[in-house]
Amino acid sequence: MTDVFEPEGQTTSDNFFVSANQNLKNSSLSQSLWGNLSEENKSYLDKKGFHEPNDVLKSYRELEKAYSSKIALPKDDSEESLTKFYSRLGMPDDVSGFELHLKQEDEPLAESFKQACLSAHILPKSAQAIYDWFSHHRVEENEKQIQQWNDLSATEFADQKKSWGAKAPLYLEQMKRGIRLFSGDDNEAVCRIEQALGTKKMMQIFLRLGEAVAEDNPVSFGDNGKPKKGFDAEAFYREMFNDY
Repeated sequence: MTDVFEPEGQTTSDNFFVSANQNLKNSSLSQSLWGNLSEENKSYLDKKGFHEPNDVLKSYRELEKAYSSKIALPKDDSEESLTKFYSRLGMPDDVSGFELHLKQEDEPLAESFKQACLSAHILPKSAQAIYDWFSHHRVEENEKQIQQWNDLSATEFADQKKSWGAKAPLYLEQMKRGIRLFSGDDNEAVCRIEQALGTKKMMQIFLRLGEAVAEDNPVSFGDNGKPKKGFDAEAFYREMFNDY
């Protein structure tokens, strides 16, 4: 039966050939846009979603832009190559570009530390991290050393007191007298001597000094302010402090 909606003089067979001819034209046009492509490349384009050359060009430009922002490793270890490489990573040209936060006691070393980091190609952020680690570790180490010293001092004090036996209370009082005679109220001076000699040695020395000025000591100066005849005070104190 003839379809009344078909244009006059055009049959269904005519429509088929027109459609096929149009598909052929589209295929030829697509082929001309891409050039001669293998089936494998055609499949690749379909998978990537590239429908026309403009899609490929856009993708390539984005890739090129991303690649240009990448930082290539230096070809050698020359200073020039390393400086150029680290410059792209953010290394400043001079120490003025290092904004580091140092503790007050370390400020005198700030410039030399920055210069060392610059020469070693250590970035400012890494330099700050290194300093922070060192500063924290230094505090912990100082606390550890102080605790070790206090433990050692307490042990030596107990050992020396034990070795004095029953006379320990008397000797301790004489030792304190020697300390007061030597340093007065300067406790820091006594601490420095103790750290230099050790607690036990310091106790022995100041005991001898305390004994030397005791009222009942035969070599004391309690006899009207005059030492006994034949007493060599300089030799006595040199021997006491092992200062020859």
